[in-house]
Amino acid sequence: MSHIQRSPAFPPGGYPSWPLSQPPCWRGFAGAPAPGLPAATAWWRPGDILAFDFANGRYMRDGETASLGAVLSASRTSPATWFTDAGILQPFDANVAAITDRGLYAGGQRVNKCRNFNANPTDLTGVSKAGDAAAMLTVVDDSAELAAAGLDGICTSGMAFKFDNSAGTSTSWLYIAGNSGNTNPHTMSVYMRSTGSARMVLSSSGGTGWMSSASYTRRSATVTPANSSQQIVIEVAAGKVVWFILNQLEEGSFASPPIVTDGGTGTTRLADAVTVPGFAALAASGSLQDGFAGKAILDVTRLTDPASRCIFDLGVATGDRVRLDILTDNRIELAIANGGSGPALQTAALAATGEVEIEWQVKSGASFIRIGGTTAAENSDSFTMPELADAHLGQSRSGASALNGPLGYLSLRRAV
Repeated sequence: MSHIQRSPAFPPGGYPSWPLSQPPCWRGFAGAPAPGLPAATAWWRPGDILAFDFANGRYMRDGETASLGAVLSASRTSPATWFTDAGILQPFDANVAAITDRGLYAGGQRVNKCRNFNANPTDLTGVSKAGDAAAMLTVVDDSAELAAAGLDGICTSGMAFKFDNSAGTSTSWLYIAGNSGNTNPHTMSVYMRSTGSARMVLSSSGGTGWMSSASYTRRSATVTPANSSQQIVIEVAAGKVVWFILNQLEEGSFASPPIVTDGGTGTTRLADAVTVPGFAALAASGSLQDGFAGKAILDVTRLTDPASRCIFDLGVATGDRVRLDILTDNRIELAIANGGSGPALQTAALAATGEVEIEWQVKSGASFIRIGGTTAAENSDSFTMPELADAHLGQSRSGASALNGPLGYLSLRRAV
C-alpha cells in the first residue's frame, strides 16, 4: 500500500510551469515572470530575428540565443586594439572582432608611421634626443604605472621610455623616427606621464599645449604637416621628467586605437570587414524582403572625419542595398536603392554627441527614422526592396565609410 499522500493544495493535473498568459522569460519575451521564477532576462524584442548586444556579449539568431560565430564573421588580417568602458586597452588577434563592453569597433585601415618599438621597447631604436646635454633618455621598468592606466594587456613587458631632464637647465627634445610622408592632415597621439610641463608637437607644425599628468594619459593633436618630413617631437621643460609609450602618427583627423609598431617602416592596422553569415536565408525566413525594422545603440561622438560612417549596408550590390549612415554633419541617413535609385531619409543634425538610440523602418510607403523614440524623419514613397543577400556591419560593402566607433547594440525584425 502506498504511504504517499497528495497535498490537498496540489490539483491532480498539476500547475503549468508558467501561466499561459506569461511565456517563459528566458526566451526573450517581455512581461513579468511567472510566480516563483526569477526576474525576466529579456534583452531582445518579440519579433526580432537577429540581435547583437555587443556591449554585454549576448547574441540572438532566429529567436534563439546564439554564439558570436553564428551571427558574425570578422575579417581583418592584422592584430588590433580596442578599449573597455573603463578605458582598459585590450589586444585582439587577426580576424577576431574587436568587442568589449563598449561595443564592437569596426575601423578603417590606418598606418602608424612611427618607427620605434612603441609598446614593449628593449632599446632606443627609432628615438633620439637633443637640447640640454644633461637630459637622459632610457628604457625603464614602469610596470605599476602602466597597469594602473590599463595598458598592461598591450605593454606586457612593463617597459617604457623615460626622458629625464631633471638635471637640465633648458628645454630638451625627443625625436621619434617616422615622417608624415605628405602634407595631408595627420593625428599624433601618445600615452604620457610627467613630473611637470611637457608637450608633443609634429616638428614645426604644432601640437598639444604644455601640460602635466602624474599618471599615463593619452594626449593627441591633429595638425597639417608643414612638409612631408615632419615627425613627432616630445618637448620636456628644464627640471622635469616624462615617461611615454604607444606613440602614434597616422594620416587622418582623429586618433584611432593604438597600433603596436615593431621598429620597421610603419605598421598597418587593416580595415575590419564584419558580416552576418547566412544572411540571405535569415532574411528570407524572416520575410525581411517585405519590409524590416530595427534598432541600434551607438556612440555618435563627432570624429571630425570628412567621410560618412556606415552603421549597416544590407543588399546585394552598391546600387541595390539599404544603408544607414552617420553623415559628416552628424545627420542620420537611411538610403534605399534598387537599380540605383530609391528614397533617402535624413534627420536633422543630432543635437548632442555621445550614446544615442536609433530606430528605423524600411517599408514601401511607410519608412521612418526615430531618434530616442521620437520620429526624426519619415517617407511615404513606394519602392521595391532590393535583394537582401548579405549584411555588412560598421562599414559599407566596398569597405569604405568605416564606423570608427563603438556599436553597442543592433537588431533586425520584420516590419509590421
